[in-house]
Amino acid sequence: MRRLLGIFAVLVATLAVALPAHGAEQTKETYKERIEPVCKANRVANERIMSGARQRIKRKMWVPVGRQFIRVSGSLGRLIKRLGPVPPPVGYERTVQRWTKFMRLVKLRLFKVGKLYKAGEDIKAAHMSILAERAGISANNISIVFKVRECRFSRVG
Repeated sequence: MRRLLGIFAVLVATLAVALPAHGAEQTKETYKERIEPVCKANRVANERIMSGARQRIKRKMWVPVGRQFIRVSGSLGRLIKRLGPVPPPVGYERTVQRWTKFMRLVKLRLFKVGKLYKAGEDIKAAHMSILAERAGISANNISIVFKVRECRFSRVG
């Protein structure tokens, strides 16, 4: 039942983003209104995926942690695809492009963290997670322009 509700929430959020605004130019406020529900659904999913990751890292359970990071990377990739069709606000096309670039970088680095943990290379994975965190901070700095709260990256795990 919970899974069905989660799928329904993501579907509704996707439709809210996909429906175009009729005859109105996209502003920062309308852009925020269209992406916030999608980001919120993704944040909830990511929190569920990453639950218990810190404890597993402390117990040196590398393979399950690696799977968690790979799953959250895929979830972030789906978020980027859902945000793609939303037209950027007028005059902020380059900003949205840079924000998307940093989100892709976070996705790539989280995937690498997962691969490194699965291979048992915990020190390299820790280093890569620091790089992912830095890319997330850069994405957050760009997203401040749109005043989005649900699309901000926080520490994973």
